[in-house]
Amino acid sequence: MRTSFKYAHLSNSVLLGALVGLLAPSLAQAATLSVGAGKQYKTVKEAVAAAKSGDVIEIDPGEYVDDISSIKTGDLTIRGVGDSRPHLRATVPPPNKKGIFVVEAGVGPVTVENIEFSGSKISQGDGNNGAGIRAQGTDLTVRNCYFHDNQNGILAGDGAMTVEYSEFAFNGEAGYEHNIYIGTAPKFVFRGNYSHHVKSGHAVKSRALENHIVYNRLMEEADGNGSALIDLPQGGLSYVIGNLIQKGPKAENKNRIIFYKGEGGTNPDLRLFVSHNTFVNDGSPNAVFVDAPAGTEVHVLNNLFVGPGTPIKTGDPNAMVVDLGNLKLDDAGLVDRSGYDYRLLDGAPGIDAGEALDAALIPDSQYLHPSQTESRPVVGAPDVGAYEFGVDEGTTGETSTGTDSTGDDSTGDDSTGGDPTGEPGTSSEGPTTDGPTTGGPTTNDPTTDGATSDGETTAAPSTEGSIGTTDATGGASDTDPGTDTDTGSAGDDDGGCGCRNDAGGGPGALLTVLAVLGFTARRRRR
Repeated sequence: MRTSFKYAHLSNSVLLGALVGLLAPSLAQAATLSVGAGKQYKTVKEAVAAAKSGDVIEIDPGEYVDDISSIKTGDLTIRGVGDSRPHLRATVPPPNKKGIFVVEAGVGPVTVENIEFSGSKISQGDGNNGAGIRAQGTDLTVRNCYFHDNQNGILAGDGAMTVEYSEFAFNGEAGYEHNIYIGTAPKFVFRGNYSHHVKSGHAVKSRALENHIVYNRLMEEADGNGSALIDLPQGGLSYVIGNLIQKGPKAENKNRIIFYKGEGGTNPDLRLFVSHNTFVNDGSPNAVFVDAPAGTEVHVLNNLFVGPGTPIKTGDPNAMVVDLGNLKLDDAGLVDRSGYDYRLLDGAPGIDAGEALDAALIPDSQYLHPSQTESRPVVGAPDVGAYEFGVDEGTTGETSTGTDSTGDDSTGDDSTGGDPTGEPGTSSEGPTTDGPTTGGPTTNDPTTDGATSDGETTAAPSTEGSIGTTDATGGASDTDPGTDTDTGSAGDDDGGCGCRNDAGGGPGALLTVLAVLGFTARRRRR
């Protein structure tokens, strides 16, 4: 006898409607909290204190002086709106002894967009490590923000971290602070950013287990006095792809540009992939472009090394070193080397000179100043360096600017840190100013001490670096003094930020149920 199951053939639309009805109470709780003159909240900290999971805080343009917030609610988006970034400016040491925004332990995901942070400094006795954002939570995305004149731009712990389309400038103080510092995170994505003029420290420093540093402009320029441009002291599976990396003539550490596994603990995966970057050394002839004292595999591929120095230096005789398709030149045929425009001129030696690489190491984007990316065209054989000469007529003409007016924080990460497509070959990058940049339009995000081994000396180690849990007074209770041996990197700390927790209700739960039922989401190119 045949048995009929009348509910077995409900349409997807009926099931979807039923599921939305079941989840409606949790979805309905989400709210938009407005901050500004004449708005619901006058200060950011008031809105942050009132926010609930799923809420969006929108901040009007203006200056918010000593408006310090402790973020204790996950699934939260905080964004600037309007025609300019709201400026959160600290004029006194943050009372929490940490930063202007502090994402507390166990909190996430949190997304911060289109906000300017400056002036965060605390005393040497409290650590000398005031930050624009102190990230101690589980998952933080920062997009289209500007961090300047803090002791640290971002100081993060052991949580997942994505930073894109943002600017970092003039952060640092005594060499123990950096434009951005990431602890032992599971994954760090740094894409489409402009990090420059760090004071004594590093443009980018990360102890993460996995690093994707892609399509950025990392520079000291004419008067910056930084240390390494990229410091990955504990190694990790690391992809450094499609970046513009410049060592300046006034750098305090003249000898290292990328420094891999130089000190501290050792991450389990010691593979480094450096492909399609344009390096320019305007400083010491003793500089090493890629310095890897330890590593199981060091792949240096299709990079353009401009100026004096040693392209690759390794300290482990057993390391597998792949040196393929790189060019070292004094005159690389750049559009404007002194103006930091590293696109290729017609006839440049790097055109069509690259080797065919694994797909994971081929850049699909290139940096567009300021703090944007555009699609990298495919024109003949690959060009060496961060830019492809010519125009791929099949591209869509879009650029990625990183601000999302809808609150979507998907990043589209893959092993190359790939970005959406855009029109290639139209960058007008040239001399820059030290002032803030806007990061492009504010809508439509299409994506998501002592002696050193160099013989230099730095100040004695400091007591900076407490990035542990918050005690009853709001200070930090744990300290990791660090063991950095190169200029400007001793005394760093670890702790604080972890991986995304997708448990619970809300939109994430709805998507999970739909996935089980066989629904698929299609990403549409806009």
